[in-house]
Amino acid sequence: MKIKHILSFSFIAIMFSSCLGDKKNATISEMNDNSFVNENFKGNLINYSKDMSACENMSASSIASIYNISEELIVYEDVSKSDRRMPNSQPICNFFIKDGDNDFQWLKGSMNIQREIGKDEMAYDVAKAAGNGVAWEEAWALNKSISKSSEWIKDIGLAALWNESKKELKIKFRGYTLYVYPIKNRLNKAEVARQRDYKSAAIAMAKAAGYIN
Repeated sequence: MKIKHILSFSFIAIMFSSCLGDKKNATISEMNDNSFVNENFKGNLINYSKDMSACENMSASSIASIYNISEELIVYEDVSKSDRRMPNSQPICNFFIKDGDNDFQWLKGSMNIQREIGKDEMAYDVAKAAGNGVAWEEAWALNKSISKSSEWIKDIGLAALWNESKKELKIKFRGYTLYVYPIKNRLNKAEVARQRDYKSAAIAMAKAAGYIN
């Protein structure tokens, strides 16, 4: 890994991790390790398209099953089907579970897609440093190496990384990255007391949406 790449990757990765108190010292061996890439990846189940939805196959019943609640408590918004979607914006879906006396208590989550940026595009350098360029492996390795709470999840997509601190699952596919934020609310005491396994919930959401088996 070239020094200038390390510096640019480090700046973005540290900026995200340090703001969440998740920073640790990176090691060269971790930064140069690409064994997390899934060599057995068989190809996308869903390919990227400009007008795609992030949750075309998601349903209230699938969320209800994951969270073991009634479908009547679930609200979700597919921005790709909304008049409020901006031209060329990335696909995103927002999920809510009605829990508590008011919407301040509701659980919230989302699923969004970041398109892979090509080397000939204006934003490539920034995208590469963030792990959303066509050369993404180094940025992903660095991001994992400086995060205390991140772990690789094997045999999902080209690569999959769970960040426990951010409660974020990102899965790399050919042409895009899927980001899943499980439905939660850290200020909802009843939800916190359930000690829910959000990593499993995020993986289940990715399955329900049709991205993985």
